[in-house]
Amino acid sequence: MNLSFGSFQIAVLVGFLVVSTCLVAIFAAVARNSRRNVAYDAVVDTGYRLRRGWLVFLVVLLGTGLVLSLSFMPYGETAGPTAQVKVTAYQFNWSVSPEKVPAGTQVDFEVTSSDVNHGLGLYDPDGVLVGNVQAMPDYENVMSLRLDKPGTYIFGCLEYCGLRHHMMLREFEVTP
Repeated sequence: MNLSFGSFQIAVLVGFLVVSTCLVAIFAAVARNSRRNVAYDAVVDTGYRLRRGWLVFLVVLLGTGLVLSLSFMPYGETAGPTAQVKVTAYQFNWSVSPEKVPAGTQVDFEVTSSDVNHGLGLYDPDGVLVGNVQAMPDYENVMSLRLDKPGTYIFGCLEYCGLRHHMMLREFEVTP
């Protein structure tokens, strides 16, 4: 099943409307059929029957929603080649090793800083920010990304770190 995010939202809306309509119908039926001075046993029998039916309906609805939503879970996306890339920030550059990885690789960027705090932003070949992480002295953060699109990616600093902060850019290659 290949649903886009918009069609998934529509499916959730339709499910919500169905449940809401059922609730309104049940309340309307109960209000219409209510009588005064009804025997307690009749009320209990009807209540338990409605409760069992409602439970079955909710289990089916929520179970279906759970099964359909599993396809949107991120589990299993890390399968395939994995690479570790060491990234060290220093005013006003990035040290990157290795400087290239093959496309389709799950990359763990191990990020630290040798001087002050920096914000590492990784931009894809189209200039879209695909990930960011904080680079801090004496601490290593890991940013895991799957890089499927070949081309030249750019590391940029997202936190002001000094006068030449705007020049703190470094290229990173993802080969076909």
